[in-house]
Parts: sequence; C-alpha cells; structure tokens
Amino acid sequence: MSPQPCWIRLTSRMSLLALLAALSAVTWSAPAQARTPGGIIGVGYYGHHGPPPWVDAACRFTAVHKPCVCALPAVAPLNETLGCSNTSQAWADLDAKNTCTRLCTHPANNPSGDGGTVARPGGSADGEVLFRGSGAVRRLQTGGYLGFVPYSEAPLGYGLDVAWVASAVVEATTVPWVFLEDLGPAIQWDDPKGTAAFVQAYSSERGVPEPIGACRNVLQVSCPLTDVKLGDRLQVCSGESEEDAKRIAQTSCAPLRYEALSRSWSPWALYGAPSEQPHRAASATVVAVGPGQFLGYVPSSLQVVGFHEDWTRLAEALLERTDGTTVWLAGPAEFYAPKAE
Repeated sequence: MSPQPCWIRLTSRMSLLALLAALSAVTWSAPAQARTPGGIIGVGYYGHHGPPPWVDAACRFTAVHKPCVCALPAVAPLNETLGCSNTSQAWADLDAKNTCTRLCTHPANNPSGDGGTVARPGGSADGEVLFRGSGAVRRLQTGGYLGFVPYSEAPLGYGLDVAWVASAVVEATTVPWVFLEDLGPAIQWDDPKGTAAFVQAYSSERGVPEPIGACRNVLQVSCPLTDVKLGDRLQVCSGESEEDAKRIAQTSCAPLRYEALSRSWSPWALYGAPSEQPHRAASATVVAVGPGQFLGYVPSSLQVVGFHEDWTRLAEALLERTDGTTVWLAGPAEFYAPKAE
C-alpha cells in the first residue's frame, strides 16, 4: 500500500490572495440529498463583550450558561455561552450548557515543539484513523501523568504508568486514540499484550525519532505537516502487525493535520442540529478568512474541501459530506453577519 497522497500543501509562504484565487475556481456543489436546514445552536464569548448582536437577534429562544470555564489543556476565548433555538426554550437551555462543554474540547498548542504524538493503547480499530473526541495525557513536572477527557471540566485522573492513564482516557472517551503531550522522547510504555500503536510526527531534517515502546512493526511515510509546524513525515509503529501499521500510515496523516490546524482556529460557535448528547464531536469546520470568504475542512482530507461566499451553504454541504450533526464555526464572528439589506 502506498502512503496517503498529498493533494495540496498550505504554507505560510503562500499568500492569502493566491490561495483564494486558486480556490475560487473550485466548484462546490450543493448537498445531493435534501436535509432539514440547521442553524447556529450555540456561541461562546466573553461576558463583557456579549454574543454577536446578529446571532442574538436571529434566535427566537435564548439561554445563557455562565461561567464557562475550560480546564487545561483546553483553551477557549470565552467565559459564557449562549444557547440558541428557534424551536423551544428547553432546547436553548440545553444547548447553552452543551456549547460550553463542546467548545472546551480544544487542547492548547503543544509547547514542546516535538510534533504530534498519538497512541493507541489497545488493539486495532476497524476503519480509518480518526482522532475526533480523543483525550490527552500530560506528564507532570512533579512526576506521574494526568489524563484529560474532552467535555469535562476536570482532569480524569492521575497515575504513575502512562499506559494505564492512556487506557483510562480511551475507555472514558470510547475513542481508541489518545494524544501524548509534553512527554518528551523517553517514554516508558508497558505493553504486555503487544497490540499498542503510535503515530509520531517529525521533521526529516532532525532525523527519525526513537519509536515509543517496543513496537515490532515500524515504518516512515511522508506527510505534509510543515504548515502546522509538526514536520513533514510520520513514524508509525504497531505491536500488532505489519498490516495494522500500513493501515494507520495510510489514514492518519489527514486527521492529525486537521487536529493540529483546529488548535489555532479557536471555534466560537456550533452550527447544525441540537442534540441531547453533548459528547459527539463536530464533524467539520468552517473558517472565515474574510467577508464572504469561507473555507471548509474535514478530518479525512488534506485539502480545503470547499470555498464559498455563503457560509450556511458551505456548512450544510460539510454536514452532508461527513454525515455529521454539527460543524464548528471559526474565524471573526463579524464575517458571518448577514449582509445589510
């Protein structure tokens, strides 16, 4: 099997104008199937600024959740959230709290600068690699490891064995992967079953890193991560089989890049259909780069998958493509405001 191809590389050297000019030629079709149109179901903001006035005005029912406090390693530019519904006050009340819970899922940028490292403590998972909703493990300066679960205002727990903490995070999130942050190169990983797997992003200029744990099947593949400062290659190791390592290598580049990009987007709102389950991660992201200029991203693609002047049509198309219920809205909120009549 060949490594996942690189279709487009966005670098800091490419100007925004050149990017938009290239994307303007892309034809973005409307969703193929009819679906009930969604809407903004929640926004995050600082209380002294208030929510965007145009959002408040568009909501028939609203509710405020405060304070909204994100525990480390999450970082979000907010301390209140607004639930928005055109159906009922009950949905607005629920989405006010759910929006806080879901916006507090974005971990801080990895300060160590050693690329992204993701571990799978247990056996293989069927299908492509996805990191949506995964937790994180961090090493404490005082010793030991702390687990962090998305959608929680408090750390999961503490342990001296990194593999044990990672397994607890996976069990709590039901996502087979967990991010390893601030752990450095020397990680003592106990894998008695011999089925753990790891993905390490690195720069080829610095050389190949030492594999984490005692992995019997190790391979390196190219992966365009330089635009998110994680490097240009992936090292994949699997204790399970060579086939497992190849499958991970084929499908982990795009979602790792998406997760790295999402840490800089700072989404401020959720668009889609309300749900009683706050633990389902948004399936895609709309990023505003200018007035009437919106880009779409999905975890399974290395490309910008849509460019549109109408962000609502783009959001609906992303929901259709990913079969999701919600998408993130990122970029300046004023770019999303309706045009004045």
